[in-house]
Amino acid sequence: MDITLKRDRLFPEVQHLQTIVERKTTVPILGHVLLETIGNNILLTATDLDVSLRCRCEAQVRVSGALTISARKLFEIVRLAPQDSAIHIKSIAEGDWVEIGYGRSRFKVAALGKGNFPETGEAEGQVIRMNGAMVRHMIGSCVFAVTQEESRYTLGGALAVITPSDLSLVTTDGHRLVIVQRDVEMGIEQEELRVLIPKKALVELMKLLSETDGDIEFRSGERRISFRMGRRLLISRILSGEFPNYKMVIPQGNDLDAQLGTSGFTAALRRVAVVADREMRAVELSLNEGQVKLACENANGERAAEALETTYEGTPIKIGFNVDYLLDFVNVIDSDQVRISLKDSDTQGLLRPISTSDADDPESAGDYKIQYVVMPLSL
Repeated sequence: MDITLKRDRLFPEVQHLQTIVERKTTVPILGHVLLETIGNNILLTATDLDVSLRCRCEAQVRVSGALTISARKLFEIVRLAPQDSAIHIKSIAEGDWVEIGYGRSRFKVAALGKGNFPETGEAEGQVIRMNGAMVRHMIGSCVFAVTQEESRYTLGGALAVITPSDLSLVTTDGHRLVIVQRDVEMGIEQEELRVLIPKKALVELMKLLSETDGDIEFRSGERRISFRMGRRLLISRILSGEFPNYKMVIPQGNDLDAQLGTSGFTAALRRVAVVADREMRAVELSLNEGQVKLACENANGERAAEALETTYEGTPIKIGFNVDYLLDFVNVIDSDQVRISLKDSDTQGLLRPISTSDADDPESAGDYKIQYVVMPLSL
């Protein structure tokens, strides 16, 4: 292989690729990026066997070929190159080494053959076009609720539910649950398509979508899904197992509603959380007519409290929640107000963002319907 390509085109790609590879793998090839020439382009691929990313760059190809190189070293070499430089990559010593150069800088780095690199495969199935900005917004609204526990395998991502007329993403860690839904023409052939997407794929997709406003092409096969965004293709395995029946978790009869300004509620939560217990992280919400009081205390007897005006008109009620769970939600919503719907002190609470223009639809925040279910804490 003997190629030359511009640094400003190569760097964004290796920046994304190096976040895909396994950093602590015992299989050396999984820490490498595969470079292959295709016509007047170079195709770069990275994988951790679960999530793979392919990127295409224009290049001046003198000698066609393929090789693999350490993702970390390639990233650092390209990152430190002058912005307007041309980067020369050439395999030497029968492909055991690769020489990289720009300006007066020269690097000789060990390479591994293409034959050692795992096949990444591609998803088959109907192409479903989606608006990239919509998908990015929906992921950002729910990815925080994915479980951190590796043992809870089926909760380690988002359930995507696609129908001909809408798209929903659902995430949960067993203590809280988020449903984000958008009414939009999806153009699928079947009545409903359900796919469990791993968290890493969601996070990487968000990063990629932050650089494009166009549509993406989604495909779902038996074992893999893929998202194509121009010159980039993200491929991911599908999580196996049965996602919980999330509709059963949504509380019914929560008719005690308090509407709060999002910014004021967020600021008050941050202030009282300063003294919250490190383990329980409990905040007590005391609702009375026209007012909600937030209070946190810890085992040392320290306490913080703050009162906010609200539209609440029901009977007095006290309920406890994990303050970080509430903050996670209000930090990602983009709405003027948030509505808290309760039934009693022992039933899960339901939070929904609302915009002032959508006050008649309590589940709507602009074009998205978002529901956040949180389990209560015993105080």
